[in-house]
Amino acid sequence: MSLTVNVAILSYNRAAFLAEAVDSLLLQTQAPGRIFIFDNGSDESVAEALKPRIEGGRVLWRGSDQNRGVHWNLARAFAEGGEGSDCLYVMHDDDRLCPNFLERQTAFLAEHPCVVAVACNAYEIDDAGRRLGSLLHNPKRREDREFFPDLPAMVRLYTKTYMAFPSVVYRSEAAAKATVRADFGQLVDVVLLTELARRGALAYVNEPLWEYRVHGGQDSSSFKERDWRLLEGYYRERAQEFPELKGLISAYLFRRRLSRAWKRLKKGFRP
Repeated sequence: MSLTVNVAILSYNRAAFLAEAVDSLLLQTQAPGRIFIFDNGSDESVAEALKPRIEGGRVLWRGSDQNRGVHWNLARAFAEGGEGSDCLYVMHDDDRLCPNFLERQTAFLAEHPCVVAVACNAYEIDDAGRRLGSLLHNPKRREDREFFPDLPAMVRLYTKTYMAFPSVVYRSEAAAKATVRADFGQLVDVVLLTELARRGALAYVNEPLWEYRVHGGQDSSSFKERDWRLLEGYYRERAQEFPELKGLISAYLFRRRLSRAWKRLKKGFRP
């Protein structure tokens, strides 16, 4: 049985990239149900640039009279984007999809009813959209299929690597109940995906099915120390909730603090 899927694109003032993202959706081997652009108060030129695609009826514009913050925009994408479909995919406006992305990821969810969300690997591309010859995740360090059946499993994942948020396809029912914790700042996705494991298993497919754009304007280029401190507190709470994680979390937090201190030291000595 094939699953239907809606797509929510998070947009802000990147018309050229946004057009590429939309075009990659219109070329999917499995057509999405509805494509929403959740725009967070961009200049009028962005809507104007996308007008030919919006007028066709396949793409729905959900604008805002002002920029209300990335967390507000993300929350409304989860709350509204999946309505009327089995699945929801939330993507950034600067990424692109391979033609079989939706087909492969929804087929995986259909095959594994216990999984509420699935991520995958990606090709890295530059500002101009050229592939760099590298993948987001080193495929030799990941299994072909990885399953994370509960919250402790997701914590263990994040002590070693991560799940790329822009690659995740969700079951709409789980997505609608996801909580966007704005207090965690740039690391909101870590908490969101970890907490999602309370509703069912998450999974990772070691296939490059999308294109991740590497450029200076992306939010993930650096993280604030405040956000790391809050995430540390979150992990300490999980260690209290799941005592079997205490040793693992303590070692992880020590490594992270040491790494951040070393980076700050190197930055301070930069000529």
